[in-house]
Formats: sequence, structure tokens, C-alpha cells
Amino acid sequence: MESSDKKATRGRPKTFDRSHVIAVAMQAYWEEGQAEVSLNAICQRARVSKPSLYKEFEGEDGLKEAVLIDYHQMTLAPLYEMLAEDQPFDTALAALADYVLRDHQEYGMPNGCLLVDMCQCRDHLGDRTGAKVDDLRALSLRVFETWIEKARARGEIRSGISPRTAALYIDAQIASIMNMQRQGVSQNDIASVFLLALSVLK
Repeated sequence: MESSDKKATRGRPKTFDRSHVIAVAMQAYWEEGQAEVSLNAICQRARVSKPSLYKEFEGEDGLKEAVLIDYHQMTLAPLYEMLAEDQPFDTALAALADYVLRDHQEYGMPNGCLLVDMCQCRDHLGDRTGAKVDDLRALSLRVFETWIEKARARGEIRSGISPRTAALYIDAQIASIMNMQRQGVSQNDIASVFLLALSVLK
């Protein structure tokens, strides 16, 4: 009678590296635009077969959803945590500007924002990816709105500014900055535009 250990070693070992495939896809989508990269290209770059990718992610829609989940944890969650801290509005505003205006290449990241890119292509995304885009954008707006509400309650910004309006305004300015990065606008010009845009909140 064979031992359970021997039975466990039977069959073909799993060699599909989910994290690696997500990292490869994220880099490609972020750098080139998710609409410009085919699933075949992802398979070639990650060195996996298309059937194995379909088995793991249930297709391209599932892969893009998984990429967005990781992208949120890597790039968006730290920003949300920063804005949730109990600190003066001017301090948080400066931190927001520093975070948005950081030199992506210095950190080994492509220019622009993957979420912004997917928001702009929302109507052409699959159901799962589209739903995740909607969830993440709604989360961003809630974070911004809560931040503005607290600042207004402390008398740190003009009382006439609606938190909802301010949240939408901040979201739009960040999207604009990310697009300017993709277009190759200089960091100095981008910083000047963003800081001018944020100045209306004070």
C-alpha cells in the first residue's frame, strides 16, 4: 500500500505563477494602455499558455480584475490611508501633492494611472473589470469626500465648498495630471498646474 506522501507527489506539479502573471499584465496595461495589449501578448511575456491563464482567471476579464485589485493595494491604498490620518488639511494637501506628483520613473513605475486609463475605457471593459473600476472610483470619491468633510468641520477650508463637489474636483484633477504624465509634460509644469488647481480648496 502506497503512503499518502507518495500519492501526493503524483500528477503534474502546478507551475502557474499567478502573482507573476498579474505583475506582467499590470506592467503591460499600465505602460502601454490596457486596450493596446492582447491576451496573447500577456501569455507570451509571462510565458504561460492561454488555456492555463483561462483556467486561473476565467479569461481576460478576470485577469484585468485581478490586476486592478493588486494595483489598488500597491498604489491607491497608501494614498487612502494617508488621507484618513488625523492631520491638518494643509499637511494632508501637501502630502497628496507629493504623492501624485512623484516621479514614477524614479520608483520604477510607468507614467499615468491604470485606474484612470480603465475609467476612460469603461464602456469597453468586461463585466468583472468594469464593476471593479466602478468600485474603486466610488471608493476614491468616498475617501476624498470624507477628508473634505473633516477639514470643513474643523474650519480649514471654505464652508461653501460641497464635499461631494470637492471630491469630484480632486478626482478630476488627478486624472488630468496622470494624462499629462502620459503625454510627456514636464514634471515642473505638471506640478505648477496641480498646485494651482488645489489652491482653490484652501
